[in-house]
Amino acid sequence: MKNTNRNTSLICTTALLVIGCVLQLFFDDFPLHYFKFPINLIVIIQIIAIVVALFVFLKGKRLVKFLSSGYAAISAISLFTFVVGIMVLVHQDGSGSRLVSALGFDNVIETWLYAFSSFYLLISLGLVIMRRLSFSNFRNVFFFINHFGLWLVIAIASLGQADKIKINLTIPEGELIWYGYDYDDNYFEPDFAILLNKFNIDYYDTKLAIVDDYGKMYDAKMFQPCEISKGKITSFENYVFETIRVYEDAVISRDTVLFVKGLPEKSIVAEIIIKNIEDETEIKAYIQNSTSFHPPQPVEIKKDLNLVLLNPEPKYFGSEIELFTKSGIKNEKHKIEVNKPLVLNNWTIYQTSYFKSPEYSGVVSVFTAVYDPWLKSVYIGFVLMFIGAIYLIFSRQTKKNNLK
Repeated sequence: MKNTNRNTSLICTTALLVIGCVLQLFFDDFPLHYFKFPINLIVIIQIIAIVVALFVFLKGKRLVKFLSSGYAAISAISLFTFVVGIMVLVHQDGSGSRLVSALGFDNVIETWLYAFSSFYLLISLGLVIMRRLSFSNFRNVFFFINHFGLWLVIAIASLGQADKIKINLTIPEGELIWYGYDYDDNYFEPDFAILLNKFNIDYYDTKLAIVDDYGKMYDAKMFQPCEISKGKITSFENYVFETIRVYEDAVISRDTVLFVKGLPEKSIVAEIIIKNIEDETEIKAYIQNSTSFHPPQPVEIKKDLNLVLLNPEPKYFGSEIELFTKSGIKNEKHKIEVNKPLVLNNWTIYQTSYFKSPEYSGVVSVFTAVYDPWLKSVYIGFVLMFIGAIYLIFSRQTKKNNLK
């Protein structure tokens, strides 16, 4: 019987994998958009009904015995993990190679393979829960809580995707925007609008680096890019670099430094003294980082090697906004920062990027707004999993201590 279940689990997993890929190749994506609310809720209830009916009326049948066995559970988890692993390893933005896109591996959530793997896992896990459904002791109760939480997370994470909306809002400083575009460049109007009052950004100190004539970074073991500041001294082979001054919002013009306000990007100029210890010579030079409106200004220190300023990296950026909604919110002020999104009903608004453009006088802030009405239900599933897992771990430890 064990060998039969083992072989059946292998055949079932392989068959679902092959059929899912074949359907993807010939029929394109799984029609997930047909499962928007309330259809997805009805389907979840139907899956529960199927599991209960199989267990109650066909409990003794070979198929049901297999689906409720550990072999089926392991194979279902393995297949689902394989599919989730693809999501982790491949960028889910539809930008994969021709074969990757044809198999749907760059948009796994809408593939037949994902649909089959999640359905197989929901049926198998549901029957395992039914088999242990007994409230005769606390361990069974918390087993049910833990596994039902997992079942709930998988069901909602799969079918709830049909209601999920993700759009990008590009908002210039000082402007009010009430629309965005999804990843397929489709126009969408959410039930809110954002006025960008101010964009705030803070940079790390710019770094001094050595590159070859093709812009390739020199071996980091020989020279590690280092932050520059007034008076800082750095050495390389028989050279010593001393930073005399660092100018912000500046550009090099011949042998002088010009200060320019309102530049669309961070422009840094450093005044450097380069000393050659070997021949006891020194030169003073200006170096400048690159931006979209001017090339970098390096200084050659020896053949094929140049001293350059790297572009400063942002260490913080965020937006001060005013929020308007169709429900009546007006001029409500908020800050949206990286890793500190704004939660608005079923919307979560993230600060994702920014850019500067000659078309606008200020910065253009980029937000990603995600609409996910099922998110709270997923959290409930995780809470159930956590509660059940904690009890099962401690009850097992207590049992071991009693045996001693």
